[in-house]
Amino acid sequence: MNATPTPSVVPCGVELVTPDPDAAREFYAHLFGWTYDADGSTALADGVPAAGLRAGAGPARWWALFDTDDAAAVRAAATGAGARVEDDEVHDPLGGSLLLRPGTTAVAPGPGLPAWYEFMTTAPADADRFLAAALALHATVPPGAPDDTYALLVSGGRPVAGRLALPPPLAGVLPTGWMVYLAVADPDDAAERAGERGGRVVVPPSDVLTGRVAALADPAGAVFTVIRPAPAPR
Repeated sequence: MNATPTPSVVPCGVELVTPDPDAAREFYAHLFGWTYDADGSTALADGVPAAGLRAGAGPARWWALFDTDDAAAVRAAATGAGARVEDDEVHDPLGGSLLLRPGTTAVAPGPGLPAWYEFMTTAPADADRFLAAALALHATVPPGAPDDTYALLVSGGRPVAGRLALPPPLAGVLPTGWMVYLAVADPDDAAERAGERGGRVVVPPSDVLTGRVAALADPAGAVFTVIRPAPAPR
């Protein structure tokens, strides 16, 4: 692994790449109430940019976007840590991928907007080493946690994402790599709505420490999670 410090690298948005953009627009408009800009490349939630959307061959997938102040240094660090880098795509050795988007300002979380990012893995120790070496994201187990199954990924002294060691039941149904979370008022309703437009429920709604969540797949198979964040502690 490359021990050279890397610049700040933080998640800043999401993008859907799909072989059928028109079907995706219809599905997500029904699910989140999204509208779209003139060319259909940006989804809007109450007028606020929520996600990018573009056509692409192969399986549909959601990408996590990461901002950085030095993309060249991140590419070099990621390559040294074992990743395959193609332009703005970073494909890590654990099965995850991300897109570098220097200069992108993250939108504040809200309904229909990106709310969280999590690295899903069956090899947490390897993931922690890679994320630290390639992206300067350092895994920190939350106080009081019984083990290191879940860790916060810290950048600049603040948590910006999470890392989850997938237990056996989830390892068989959720993809490894970056999972994007989109905020909704009611995950149970979102799960029902997904089925109405040809999507499916990958993991049924459940309560976790961070709120109520459900993992869904759109009609083309792109997997994402909806979340109703837990109230902030007083």
